[in-house]
Amino acid sequence: MPEEKKLTDDQAFIMEDILPDSTKFFEDEPLSLEAAIEDADIVLDTNVLLIPYGAGASSLSEIVTIYSKIKERDRLSIPAQVAREFVKNRPNKLAQLYQGISDRISKLAIPERLTYPILESVKEFQEFNKVIGDIEKHKEILKTFAKEIRNNIKNWGWNDPVSQAYRSVFSRNIIKSPDFDRKALFEEMMKRYEHNIPPGYKDASKPDGGIGDFLIWKTILHLGKVNKRSVIFVSGDEKADWFHGVEGSGFLPRFELQAEFRRISEGNDLYIIPLSRLLELQKAEASSVDEIRTEEVRIRKATSVNVDCPECETSGEYDLAENIGSSALPQCSACGSKFYLHRTKDGVSTRHYNPPKIKKNFGKQIEVISCPQCNTINFAELGIAPNSTNWCICGVCEKKFPIHRKPDGEIYVNSNYEG
Repeated sequence: MPEEKKLTDDQAFIMEDILPDSTKFFEDEPLSLEAAIEDADIVLDTNVLLIPYGAGASSLSEIVTIYSKIKERDRLSIPAQVAREFVKNRPNKLAQLYQGISDRISKLAIPERLTYPILESVKEFQEFNKVIGDIEKHKEILKTFAKEIRNNIKNWGWNDPVSQAYRSVFSRNIIKSPDFDRKALFEEMMKRYEHNIPPGYKDASKPDGGIGDFLIWKTILHLGKVNKRSVIFVSGDEKADWFHGVEGSGFLPRFELQAEFRRISEGNDLYIIPLSRLLELQKAEASSVDEIRTEEVRIRKATSVNVDCPECETSGEYDLAENIGSSALPQCSACGSKFYLHRTKDGVSTRHYNPPKIKKNFGKQIEVISCPQCNTINFAELGIAPNSTNWCICGVCEKKFPIHRKPDGEIYVNSNYEG
């Protein structure tokens, strides 16, 4: 029998560390969201900044107007990690637009013309084939327009409509970047992960260990400590390390987050709401609220997949980015095994996870590679030894390009290869 893991005092007294003063929740009555929003700091998440790429121009204008009003009251904040993630994920949103135009045109089916000589003198038969001919001509016209639209998207660079709109309101002073000690922060994150203290531990299998959510959370705590105000975190994230869930969606913010924020901010409250709710509270146009709420629902459905674990075949729901070529390494909620998820043009595939066996600096490991043509994130195997080389084929644009491990371990992507 394997030796049982020894219980530590940290594990035994974890609830006392989370809730050092057990009476506070009974003594303090939190403000309603409607009352708190008058003076609270508004903090925006990455997924909220990306939502307007799926909305209309009027909704984008409404969103920016509301952000500007909150900024005028000195209540708007964006964690530096959110800004970095926006820069990283923005190209994927544009790639979805670019690819979506082609996919829509390619799916336009044209019926074949009928070839029945005996019917050639029938007027209705002639009209039928004429209409089919018109459809063929219109599809060619649509292809021309689609090409021009794709060229426009490609030529936007950093001047796409969303980025341009944000430039008018997201000035340097609202980007919050507290000075953290990296080593101490990493040690704290790993200790929290060991005890499943939110947020971030659900993303522990990511290449960066899921530190993004943890950095955002530490920035929120910093604002609470400095400003001594409630914080309304505007986010579309409903993962279990942010929310207590019910019926597959977020229900209430995790009590650990509430307790930690109240302790740091000296009694103020934490609220987590979607962008549509913020717009509603700020009296935005009903049409904009409805459009954003529809997009939020679409994104939740598109990024949540139900698959069977390849190890134990238990069905589960997991997060996977909606763009083709996206990959993830989740952990089965039933057997605890890690496995690969990958989104292709034909759907979502799964496969077993075999951790690389490192011996005498030989073997291979999975690397996260950004396609040099469309910036889509891909997973590719590459030898761990210096000077190892392999080929990667992008899951979206299908560009084939070589990758190379430098002597210092850094990955070099040959963006000049014409393949």
